[in-house]
Amino acid sequence: MSSIFFGLSVAASGLSASQRALNTVGHNISNMDTEGYVRQQVVQVDQSYLKSGQYQIGRGTSVQTVRQIRSIFLDNMYREEQSTLSYWQMKAGVLEDVEAAMNDLSDDEGIQTAMNEFFAAWEDLANDPSSDTARASLLGYADSLTAMFKLLDEQLDQIQENLDSQIQSMTTDINTIAGQIAGLNKEIARAESNGDNANDYRDQVNSLLATLSEYVDTKVSINSQGMYNVSIGGVSLVNGTQVNQLTYQTNSSQGTFTSVVWKDTHQELKLKDGMLLSLIEARGEDSSVVESGSTEADVDSDAANYNFSGDSADLISEIRTGLNILVNLMARKINGIHSSGEGLDGSTGTDFFVKIDENLPFEIGNIQVNPDLEDTDLIAASSVGGSNDGAIASEIMNFADSDYFSFDGLTMNISDYYAELIGWIGTQGEEADANVSNQEALVEQIQSNWQSLSSVSMDEELTNLLKYQHAYNASARVMSTLDGMLETLIQQMTGR
Repeated sequence: MSSIFFGLSVAASGLSASQRALNTVGHNISNMDTEGYVRQQVVQVDQSYLKSGQYQIGRGTSVQTVRQIRSIFLDNMYREEQSTLSYWQMKAGVLEDVEAAMNDLSDDEGIQTAMNEFFAAWEDLANDPSSDTARASLLGYADSLTAMFKLLDEQLDQIQENLDSQIQSMTTDINTIAGQIAGLNKEIARAESNGDNANDYRDQVNSLLATLSEYVDTKVSINSQGMYNVSIGGVSLVNGTQVNQLTYQTNSSQGTFTSVVWKDTHQELKLKDGMLLSLIEARGEDSSVVESGSTEADVDSDAANYNFSGDSADLISEIRTGLNILVNLMARKINGIHSSGEGLDGSTGTDFFVKIDENLPFEIGNIQVNPDLEDTDLIAASSVGGSNDGAIASEIMNFADSDYFSFDGLTMNISDYYAELIGWIGTQGEEADANVSNQEALVEQIQSNWQSLSSVSMDEELTNLLKYQHAYNASARVMSTLDGMLETLIQQMTGR
């Protein structure tokens, strides 16, 4: 009789294992469309044999665990490549905004056209220095050019302010995600210490890690308690249930812009990839040029030292630097030439351009036409005592064709310099777009591999459903048979 009871125990183990497997299949099917869900699988093992004399008797089966079908290698690869993709996507988006602000890339109403019209007006004035119409036209084109510089400055300011706000918001989001991961780590440790599985909690953690990898490049490991540890730039963000928070603060070297630092140590966050790094680089820092002096010789000396190379990763800061070099040298050189000439009224020493804020150098946001020149007779088109020879206007016109500017070590005139600057921005945009395309293809391939391994396949689950249903029915049949044998035995023993 004991062997029958033993057989019932074996059949019951089969029923229990099949039931748990059926529940797992149902859970998989229910979550087939749940984003980030990883299919689960029951792992069955045979129970240790019972030795009876010289024989071994099987004791049935048991469920060792319900595991997730996932690859840590693919998870890490996805997070790494997603960080790179997010970096280039953000950079490409910022470059689109910058190109829209510059607008020279799409139409003929930009700064390049305004500069050409401005210098053409000097040529008209050189041909007829006493013409009130030519003087008024020159003043109008000059006002239009400076207004365009200031508008561009405001647009770049707005882009940088928006990027700075996004940096602050993303820093807060990273802290929130870190707190959620730490909370889930606590639930994982609690569940698995009781012998349960925390697969659904792990799905939530990995979903959070996927989002986090878009923001920053991360390193993820699992400790001995099954909890996730996350680090950024070699510094721990999440260690089990502990969170090392980030914060942002104003950095005096960056003017009004913020930098992201670790809250406890105030050490600056070091990044290699991700949207946050792209935001920080695209925003850059406050940029300016240094004026060595106010004489024309000082301007010539600065012109020899100013060289736009575009080497820095700080996108908008680099663009500002390039534009500020153009405006600074143009304004100071024209002022030097103009102040040496003579107006129709015999006046001399008048600057054509003046600063809005005298405490700052000439820059795209700090330049205007000298308000005194509303009296157009003050415009110095001729040399002193030159009897309206138009020499000064001609010299300013010739400045437009002089190789006074340096771009990546090559000297060129103002028009070519600006064209090279616009071309550099376009090249940066093309590079970003190309990298986005390449990374998208790589991430899609990784996702495809992940899907083939970890996603729920309805065909496979239905096959498993039938398999475990048959196994359940077979175990139930064994139990029913043994129950019948037991009933017959009891009847015979009781004589009924």
